[in-house]
Amino acid sequence: MSVPEIKNLEQLLLQHLDKGKSIVATNISRLTSYGENYGSEMLKVDLTLKDETGHTEELSVVAKLIPESEFFRVLFNVQVSFKVETAFYDTIVPALQEFQRQHGVTKVIDNFAKFYGARTSLEGEVVNEDAALILENLKVQGYANVDRHTGFDLRTTLHLLSVIAKFHAVPLALKLQDIETFNRKVKPFFACSNPRSPKPPVDHILPMLLKALEAKESCIRLLPKLSKSLKHFGGVVTEDFREPFATISHKDMWVNNLMVKFEAGEPVDSKIVDFQMYSYDSPVVDLLFFLMTSVETEVLKANLDCFLEHYHRVFIDTLKSLGCDVEPFSYKNFMEEIAVGVERELAHACFMLCFVVRVKNPMVPPDGAFDGPPPAMEEVHFSDDTLDRVCWILEECDRRGWMNF
Repeated sequence: MSVPEIKNLEQLLLQHLDKGKSIVATNISRLTSYGENYGSEMLKVDLTLKDETGHTEELSVVAKLIPESEFFRVLFNVQVSFKVETAFYDTIVPALQEFQRQHGVTKVIDNFAKFYGARTSLEGEVVNEDAALILENLKVQGYANVDRHTGFDLRTTLHLLSVIAKFHAVPLALKLQDIETFNRKVKPFFACSNPRSPKPPVDHILPMLLKALEAKESCIRLLPKLSKSLKHFGGVVTEDFREPFATISHKDMWVNNLMVKFEAGEPVDSKIVDFQMYSYDSPVVDLLFFLMTSVETEVLKANLDCFLEHYHRVFIDTLKSLGCDVEPFSYKNFMEEIAVGVERELAHACFMLCFVVRVKNPMVPPDGAFDGPPPAMEEVHFSDDTLDRVCWILEECDRRGWMNF
């Protein structure tokens, strides 16, 4: 398949390159295969830069373009999603970092790709095929995704929980300490502040999972709870905000949206990617989704309490570092927040586990191109391991008193 063209690339990058540098060579290739990322086209852009002295250097960036398929342009609501993702990198991240510096924090939140520029079109504000978001190429910096079929191990999970806790706590502190800046530089870009995306065509899919789970006697009695959770799934944006915990929520915090850098097998840094869906919501929405979908099964079973306590500890320490009163965010209140969040995330997490995370061979058309809906999910086979994990999640949530809905 041909590689999409990025018109006027140098003009797009100019304000984010060091003064005096120009682009003298460009090589563009596809970063992902068709079917790996329905919401955007991802291109690898390798640049050769030259400064005024004639010195050259290499720079590798990623260009995110809107989907080539009109079906996915509509489904992912690119007129909103492209603009809010740009705003996350260009407006929200600098606002959060400046807020931390004002409070004496030297190691500011930096778990995101570097921003190199964006445009909605060559002229005007309507997003079209010339829209492009240019970001740091994290892969060449040593960041990688782990195998989604396995998930994160113990040490990597603890590392990522620290990152996720800070991602939630810093904007929460901004809301508590400087609501004017929060309302001006963060809140306008939330999904709940913008026109809604179309509901994904999944209503006929979840009953397949329920039917498969009927073969697992241990969780049959809990299937009505999973069914009840369905009302919160499929494009539903929460407007019933629970204060004071409500903060920025990624809304898709799973293994493929977390890139980790390892040294000698140990996680040393990580980046959160894909900010097309973030909204204003409880932090436990991301926390539960991450734990349910993205941690090795046996690690999750053995360490759930440890994970919850670790997340909460970092969350509280971050709020304290920014001068917040942490009494409203006690562990007791945090547990109550989780109990409410389970109803919201249960169906979402189980859907992702069974239809995305644990699917071994996603079906791709012979020519690699999608012009309509993705391949039929009706043909997905649920492995026993996947169904056992879903059953454990249901039973564990029930055991902890999180299924009282």
